[in-house]
Amino acid sequence: MFSVDFTLRLGDFTLAPTFSGGDELIVLCGPSGSGKSLTLQSVAGIMRPDEGRIEVAGRALLDRAAGIDVPVQARRVGYVPQGQTMFPHMTAAQNVAFAVRPEDRDRRRAIVADLLEKTGLTGLEDRRPRQLSGGQQQRVALARALAADPRILLLDEPFSALDTALHGELRELIVSVQGARGIPVLIVTHDLGDAFSLGDRLIVFEAGRVLQQGSREDIFFRPATRRVAELVGARNILPMTVRGIGDGVVALDWAGREIAAAIYATHDAPPVATGQHVEASIRPTQIMIRRQGDTYEGRRNVFLATIASEIMGAEFYRLFVRIDGSPAAHDLEIELPAYTYFRLGLDRHKEIELSIRPEAVHIMHG
Repeated sequence: MFSVDFTLRLGDFTLAPTFSGGDELIVLCGPSGSGKSLTLQSVAGIMRPDEGRIEVAGRALLDRAAGIDVPVQARRVGYVPQGQTMFPHMTAAQNVAFAVRPEDRDRRRAIVADLLEKTGLTGLEDRRPRQLSGGQQQRVALARALAADPRILLLDEPFSALDTALHGELRELIVSVQGARGIPVLIVTHDLGDAFSLGDRLIVFEAGRVLQQGSREDIFFRPATRRVAELVGARNILPMTVRGIGDGVVALDWAGREIAAAIYATHDAPPVATGQHVEASIRPTQIMIRRQGDTYEGRRNVFLATIASEIMGAEFYRLFVRIDGSPAAHDLEIELPAYTYFRLGLDRHKEIELSIRPEAVHIMHG
């Protein structure tokens, strides 16, 4: 377990994050300059907050009110900063050995050998940085962080500058390390795919504050505010008015069309009232396009539409769709795999029927 609640002032910028977690993978995401890396540096002891408390595994690393500020070397925090991997004058083994705690030095050789094996570096012990690939250097940096037997592991943009294959390998390694060690792992990333696939929990930052924290499903599919929805790529953020409530759904008016949103039985969701103006978010991957011959009998939120424009990617297509009768250039964005695009014949015809599950329409409060 760990908790973070501090204030760090740097000129006109104030970082004041408050969050906590358990022995899990936690991803810090948000725009550049929002304070994510500074938060890791504060937990590591490199930055010194002006006030507040940081606690890891029941031990206060910082408590300004009590006069506690544990030195960096005594915090037992594993930290891999962005863009900094190996000490250039040392071999891979020497890099890892450097971080072994003094009380473990009689076992140093065994610890280093074990960590190099677990990170896939056996046979590369005597190589220096110039003799290793970028992915291998990142693995050395991870092994070095683990050599101190940390109670928490901090990784700042660990996948930057790695190609796709190395990216995937390192991601799998981090998951396995967390599972084996059973410690909190905090990862800073700007990549939404990494955030969703890695994060047991997500912390969304902006301007030095935590906007929302929760499970990946909460953050991606039930964002608390419009800004969180924007930051996690919801893209379809629509103004609506509540028409009525009943049968497990909220009936909404969307520019004269009726659309239903499922009611989530969560204790922290404020109620809505008939006539209330709200915003709803719909992720572009959660809008389905009708296949020829399918039936939509009894299904809610079915609309006729036209694909107004599209962007082709290597694996996915982004479609900009205009609902029939709408004066807008487009009303919704849809994202779907390339094979689905061709299976549905969307390369040949642009008039479609689309369907949105009520569970995919999330009403935002705040």
